[in-house]
Amino acid sequence: MTAIALPAFHFTTRVKLALDVGHELHQDIERYRAFYKQAYNADVSEADIVREMARRFMEADREFQDFKGAVRPRSRPSRKPAVTSLHEVIPK
Repeated sequence: MTAIALPAFHFTTRVKLALDVGHELHQDIERYRAFYKQAYNADVSEADIVREMARRFMEADREFQDFKGAVRPRSRPSRKPAVTSLHEVIPK
């Protein structure tokens, strides 16, 4: 089997991706699709190739991973019951 940088991923869930790329990059993506097919005997879409390359690029970027790990989702505000009367707010 041909050695290839991307491991087999054609069996994963596919996601549609739309973006504009230059002519040369488009040709390289098409060439990589042919290279992938030669290596794994599987057809994959352009979006699959770009998605997997972007995923692997970000996964390998240690600074991005550190950033991603440091960013915490905003905590949701507590859901306290609404005040229903002034007697609950004003002490007697």
